[in-house]
Amino acid sequence: MIKRVLFFWVYLFFCLACFLLVFEGIYRYQLVDFYRPELRANNRPVDLGEARRRTLLAMGDSFSVIPPNDNWVNFLRLHLPSHRVINAAVPGTGIFESLYMAPGRFRQFQPQVFIYQVYVGNDLQDIRRPLNWRTMTLPRYVYGFMCSYLGLRSLTFANYRLAQLLSSPGPEGQQRPDPPFSPATYPKSVTIYTQAEPHTLEDTVLARGERGRDLATLIDGIKKLCSYAGPQCRQYVVVIPDAGQVSDFYLEHLRQLGARVSDPQGLQRDDYPFFIRLKEGLAAAGVQVLNPLPLFQEHERQGQRLYYSNDTHLKPGGQSLLGEFILKRLLADGLAPKAGADGGRQ
Repeated sequence: MIKRVLFFWVYLFFCLACFLLVFEGIYRYQLVDFYRPELRANNRPVDLGEARRRTLLAMGDSFSVIPPNDNWVNFLRLHLPSHRVINAAVPGTGIFESLYMAPGRFRQFQPQVFIYQVYVGNDLQDIRRPLNWRTMTLPRYVYGFMCSYLGLRSLTFANYRLAQLLSSPGPEGQQRPDPPFSPATYPKSVTIYTQAEPHTLEDTVLARGERGRDLATLIDGIKKLCSYAGPQCRQYVVVIPDAGQVSDFYLEHLRQLGARVSDPQGLQRDDYPFFIRLKEGLAAAGVQVLNPLPLFQEHERQGQRLYYSNDTHLKPGGQSLLGEFILKRLLADGLAPKAGADGGRQ
């Protein structure tokens, strides 16, 4: 009897392992376009079909799609009517997921301009998730270990789809409220990872320790990502800072969540090591790295809150500011006529 029970569990584990490996292979090679619903939701059918205009392709995470009608990609779409702007960003993804999507997206759209969005707050966590068995539940610890150390990246997709099914979408077109900060209403995942690795933000910004090695992985990944672009494609990386880098107002919120910061001035420097290393690492590949942090800090000093108090994302005003920042750089590089930029402002 004991042997039969043992055989059953061994057989069940074997079948589960085989399923995960097969699913991982299908996901990595995108034999099925797992993110087609996001591509259709974030773009007009006419843009996905026609290719007469010059094409700008944007990839990134939730910072490029939230809010759905007020993100920086839509800002470019409105102000660059001479270009077909394709938003291929997907919430909950990082450099690995972007690399899996890239061959199909570049083959389909063949862009003349490519912009990849990086977020300081969690892009390195997407490479190696904080693990701390003292502060995390066993399921979350196992999930993080399987994603980061066993390399089962398809689990991030499964977790993303499950979160979509369990969440209730808010009404579209309605302005999102911004109540005062409360640790109880902050995204649970941010709180959990902050408490699991309290120094992760400072280590990320200063590119030190294991986070420095994660940054090297990110740089290599972006190089490979940009290699899918043609030789005539201009390539940019825009680095969205964490809210704690922008002002003490947000930094205090992170401290209340459990973050530990020993050098707040270093955290809020314009030329912070994360950005400098990214810029230097991508220079040889001809990729321009854009840093909106000084602009964000200036507007915060003037009393304009760019980030939500109980979320990590930019408000519509912050998204518009970011879009204008990127647009000015594109115009300065001669990638679009100024008349096209004005056309969307009528």
